[in-house]
Amino acid sequence: MSSASRVVLALLLLPCALFEGCGTSFVGFVSNPGGRQTISGAVSSVQLGSVLDVTGQTIPFTAVTFLNPGTATTINFCGDQRVEFPEGRQVRADFTTGVFCSTLLAVVVT
Repeated sequence: MSSASRVVLALLLLPCALFEGCGTSFVGFVSNPGGRQTISGAVSSVQLGSVLDVTGQTIPFTAVTFLNPGTATTINFCGDQRVEFPEGRQVRADFTTGVFCSTLLAVVVT
């Protein structure tokens, strides 16, 4: 890993360490951005949040937790998508992954 990569990584991880345990911040990372994916399950939680990118711009996202037997998965969708995910309902969402958030392509509520 080059020294420039280490500096960028340190700058990304520093805010995580500062807000660790505060309970008000969530930072998620995606290891292979870009692929089209589908998730489904009962929506248990929908929260609006934001993250600062490396240029200091605020990126809003909607954190949605999907429940399935034995698992809970949270996906951060770009922008305010709260109206798309009614809590307690079964939902299928198609999306593409990104670095800070995932782009919502389609939502089906059953």
